Amino acid sequence: MEKNKGFWILAIYLFLAVYLLPMFPHGGSADELTRWATAASLVEKSSFEISWTEELIGPSVETAKVGSATYSNKPPGMSMLAAPIYALTRAIVGPPNASNLRISWFVMRFFFSTLPILLLGWWLYSRDTDEFSLAILLFASPLFVYSLLFFSHVFVGVLLYAAFRVIYDAPRIFLRNCFLAGSICGLAVISEFPALIPVAVLGGGLLFAPREDRFRNVFFFLAGSAPFAMILAAYNYSLYGSPFALSYAYESFPGLADGTGGVGVPSLSSLYLLLFSPARGLFFYAPILVLSVVAFVTSREYRTRRHRVKVAIIVVSVIALCGHGAAHGGWAFGARYLVMLLPLLLDSFFDGEIYEFSNLWQGFLFAISFVLCTVPILTFPFAPPEFRYPHNSFWGKFLWNENWFTPNLANVAGFPSSIWTILPAAIMLVAVFYIVWRYARRPARFFVGATVGLLVVAGYFLLPNLDSSEKQFRRAAIAESYFRPAGRLENFRGSMNSERLRDMEWSIAETRASAPDDFPYLETRGRTPSPTAELKRALSLQQAGNGLEAESALQKGKELFPFARCEFATSLSDIYLTTDRKDLALTELESIQELVTPSSRPECLRSQFLLATLYRENGQTGQADQMLQKFLANSANSNDPQIRSLRQQALAK
Repeated sequence: MEKNKGFWILAIYLFLAVYLLPMFPHGGSADELTRWATAASLVEKSSFEISWTEELIGPSVETAKVGSATYSNKPPGMSMLAAPIYALTRAIVGPPNASNLRISWFVMRFFFSTLPILLLGWWLYSRDTDEFSLAILLFASPLFVYSLLFFSHVFVGVLLYAAFRVIYDAPRIFLRNCFLAGSICGLAVISEFPALIPVAVLGGGLLFAPREDRFRNVFFFLAGSAPFAMILAAYNYSLYGSPFALSYAYESFPGLADGTGGVGVPSLSSLYLLLFSPARGLFFYAPILVLSVVAFVTSREYRTRRHRVKVAIIVVSVIALCGHGAAHGGWAFGARYLVMLLPLLLDSFFDGEIYEFSNLWQGFLFAISFVLCTVPILTFPFAPPEFRYPHNSFWGKFLWNENWFTPNLANVAGFPSSIWTILPAAIMLVAVFYIVWRYARRPARFFVGATVGLLVVAGYFLLPNLDSSEKQFRRAAIAESYFRPAGRLENFRGSMNSERLRDMEWSIAETRASAPDDFPYLETRGRTPSPTAELKRALSLQQAGNGLEAESALQKGKELFPFARCEFATSLSDIYLTTDRKDLALTELESIQELVTPSSRPECLRSQFLLATLYRENGQTGQADQMLQKFLANSANSNDPQIRSLRQQALAK
């Protein structure tokens, strides 16, 4: 019998995990950055409080706010484990800055996303798992992309699978295994809150042991998880004042605050989204996993407790996660909340239950899964949820229209980003495909199926009419933010709402002011300030009595950020008013009125109230009343506290 070639698949995966470095200029993934910030804070400040990192990486939507303190809204487990790795890296590269942030990110990602799945793959290889199954684990499922990112899903997925096998692989359930599995599950839950769902089902399976053993089993399982529950309770109490508090109830963005952790009533629309849709669907991205579902009813273990618990974990978890308030997972690749279930879903592959299935179907499904799960990592992998066909209208467009390739080791060696630097990764992926085909049970049938699968995928990538002007605008904004600025938004001036365009330009400027630096797409240079930071700096200078410096900063801001001219001019008029230069304030405020709309930012809206006040002081009552009416109309839907207060004053007049 020919020797298993799984070693080469593992070696290629390791090469790609080191070669591909998908940390993009100025971030791109709030989930990764908030975990990085927590690990950095534990080392730099001996605290979970991360507000100090905003100056470096910018504000994040993945944060919780308690008073003036800012924390990650993620559970602390993975960040706490990563802190020693960060500390070792810091000892070599020094304090965090825009140029070395990637290094600590990469090392932590390697240890807690890449290494777990690599070790699982090695363990399976040592048990003679075939090349086909290893290739699916490492390349033909969303596990591949997430193992190259600093998310918790792969780490938690491997932990859950380890706990499952520790308990249910043995001929009978041992108490020591229950305790060990409980400990592993405890670590999983304090690393990713939704892991509580599969953990509860996994532990609940112990109740189906013989009557005299079941309660002892559950007790030892809970005893193993108890230390981690205590860590989480202490963490919640120290940050939020209650051991039972959830960080989601303290979201920095009030509209996202949710004391339930985002879990609600499951819906059919979410089931479609998570399992079948081209936008996020698990079986769309990796249709090879359909064979796992088939194995639910064809498995030789069909009537065993092990099989039933496995199926129950998967089914219950999927149904529960279909009730998530943001099931799409935000900017993500595929159904990211289901990634932690994938090692369990692949268990039937690892145990050889798929081996006798038709090689024609295996080749067809593998080819589609392999391409759809590997191509996105070659470019910017975080698709916003509004892209319904991201392979076609997002990743394909970035690769072929923008020539946007993910940062890699060749760039570190000094080669500019181009198709030549991504070519080694593409060649290695082709090598994996070749190995799987060459050592298939029936290579000829596998080849026919794979060829048809590749043609289907090519057709999907080339399908017309899946794009729109809105998608083009979003892609342009993303490329301007995280790739190379090239004036892409100018193509939409005239066709896009002017306020929407200004908002996007503001957002891009805010993003590009954050770390990491522009490597590898532009020459490394000092970061430009963000418009928000410049407005705050000017206010601080004014409050400190440095009026001339504040005035100069605001004048420069008007030139540097033309899209924010309304906000900078309003702040500049404040200085003119406090220094009794009302004529200059009047001129400044009048010059920006054409920019004020109902969707303007609060500082811009405030200009109309100030202008009305100046008109009234000058005896221009008619113009003052007219301007107040405009202010009231434009600010009617504003929730800003200052604007609401000014509205009350305007109505009183």
